[in-house]
Amino acid sequence: MTWLCLSLTKMRLKNNLSVYQKRLLDINQRIMDLQRLAAGIADGVLNYQEATTMPSSVFGTQMNYLAQSSNIAYQSANIKTNSYLQQMQMINQTTGGQYQYALDPTVMTGCVQNGQIQPFLLFNNVYKEELKAYAQQYTEVLNREEKDLEQEKLTLETQIKAIEAEYQTVEEQESENIKNDAIKLS
Repeated sequence: MTWLCLSLTKMRLKNNLSVYQKRLLDINQRIMDLQRLAAGIADGVLNYQEATTMPSSVFGTQMNYLAQSSNIAYQSANIKTNSYLQQMQMINQTTGGQYQYALDPTVMTGCVQNGQIQPFLLFNNVYKEELKAYAQQYTEVLNREEKDLEQEKLTLETQIKAIEAEYQTVEEQESENIKNDAIKLS
């Protein structure tokens, strides 16, 4: 009769093992998906090909990044560009326009046309820098989530090993009880 209880225990352990193994597979998949997303946004830009080949499990995360990154980068670039241009205007007024000759031309590469700083070029450069900065911040968030998943993965692997060991013990006890309870013909 005890082998019947042991059989039920085996079934419960097998069920728990299946649940933990499924969760472990889900975690491994999520980690790989997060790594792909982090690699895709590393340069601050998520192009069409990268966006369409991302796994569906990170679609919401990807859309969140796309919605926030452009808006945040735009606002920040707008503020920084306006601030810089106002500062340059004040400096040029106080120096009688002589300060612009003291500027290092390599600092403003890509922002100067015909000897003048072009606000739209300056904005574009700052916008790209802000996209990269936001991508780096977002990648850090993804890395934290990945570390949390890795920790959960280690916990699950430990639990799976414990369940497998308990299952093996129960299976041995069940076999022994079946042998002991069997009718012996002599």
